[in-house]
Amino acid sequence: MSVLRRHRKIEEVALIIQTALTVSISLAPMVLLSACSEKAVVPHTTAQDIQELPVTEVIKQTLSRVDQLPGEIQAYQDVAVYPKVPGFIDWIGVDRGSKVKKGQVICRLIAPELLAQSNESAAKAKAVSGELQQAQSKLASAKASLLEAKAQLAGDEDTYNRTKEASLVPGVVAPNDVVVLGQKVEADKEKVKAWQENIAAAANAVKSLTDSLVAAKKASENYKDISQYLTITAPFDGYVTERNMHVGSFVGPLGHGAYPSIVRVQELDLLRIVTPVPEAIAGGVVPGADVEFTVSTHPSEKFKGKVARIGNYLDQKTRTMPVELNYPNPGWRILPGMFCEVFWPTKRPHPSLFLPPSAVETTSTLSTFVCRVKDGEVEWVPVVRGEMMNSLTEVFGELKPGDLVALRCTDALKPHTKVKPILTAVKEAHAPESARPGYNNRGVFYQTPDAEKADLKAPENTDKPKAF
Repeated sequence: MSVLRRHRKIEEVALIIQTALTVSISLAPMVLLSACSEKAVVPHTTAQDIQELPVTEVIKQTLSRVDQLPGEIQAYQDVAVYPKVPGFIDWIGVDRGSKVKKGQVICRLIAPELLAQSNESAAKAKAVSGELQQAQSKLASAKASLLEAKAQLAGDEDTYNRTKEASLVPGVVAPNDVVVLGQKVEADKEKVKAWQENIAAAANAVKSLTDSLVAAKKASENYKDISQYLTITAPFDGYVTERNMHVGSFVGPLGHGAYPSIVRVQELDLLRIVTPVPEAIAGGVVPGADVEFTVSTHPSEKFKGKVARIGNYLDQKTRTMPVELNYPNPGWRILPGMFCEVFWPTKRPHPSLFLPPSAVETTSTLSTFVCRVKDGEVEWVPVVRGEMMNSLTEVFGELKPGDLVALRCTDALKPHTKVKPILTAVKEAHAPESARPGYNNRGVFYQTPDAEKADLKAPENTDKPKAF
């Protein structure tokens, strides 16, 4: 009976094992099918799915262009002639349009008050001279009296000494006589001392009056010099461009009252051309460089000046640096006060990188960048925009010549996007084209348009780039 039970248990175990194997074999295809279905949902990228992207190469060039800047023409020397002393015009020999030479008399004045002051100064000097003579006479008299007092003292001392020696013999001289002579000697000494003090006082008076006389004479001479100021001469060779006074007019020095100048004299043989150079190109100013300019008076002609003076400071409002050109003006064809257009040459000392304006993304709120294509993938490279040259813009960043960047950069081109670059040729900027005019923004004149404004005006940027 026990053998039969053991045999039945063995059959049950075998049946359970066979059932488990059957279930496992039946579930295997389902698991395999499930795995295959999960693997099928992973996308598969083919060469036909990669979209084409127009790209351009980064170009290395030296910035060289001509900017059209406004300029102001000034006389090399410009002087408003004022008198040094107030007075009335007695004669004037020039008028507007007169040519003058340096030192030429152009006006004479009369000043009655100045003449009265000069006479008063001369009279004062004469009076001081008389007082000095009296003081010198008193000093001489005091010196004579001192000599007389010293002589009297010497005689009385000799008499006193002799009498005192004689009084040693009893009965020869009365003792009272010796006392009287001794007191007389003391009185003579006091007299000598008093005259010495008088002489010192008289000497001080003479010295004081001498100083006063010297001062009075200098004042008198000064008035004589000031009287020469009544004759006004031309400060340099030039041209009288303004006359404000006439015969009989009262004039005064600059800053005293509200008197205008008598005339204005300007030097026209040499002119100053003052032009504001923008901050971005101020570092390229070269002293001695030739610069061309035009004026509306001679629209078909260009004139050439030379960089002579550099301001070396920036105006806080316009962010420009004043630079002056020298222009010899033969025939006085150009006049001070005219406005001109200066064709300012701009050139960097070292080459830099250039791209089309559309290749630089500036509308993004993140940063300014370019979309570089490397190994078939897009990557964003932050850059800083520089100056424009012809149809290209200057960029600074982690780029090198020959890099491929998207011709139309946009933040829709996400990093790591797979693209197929299609190279598009870009015109190189070897030489500057025509001068670029400036623009006015809210009353402030900007001489050099920045890259963004050129980018906004570029026709190729009117269409939005496609998103990838």
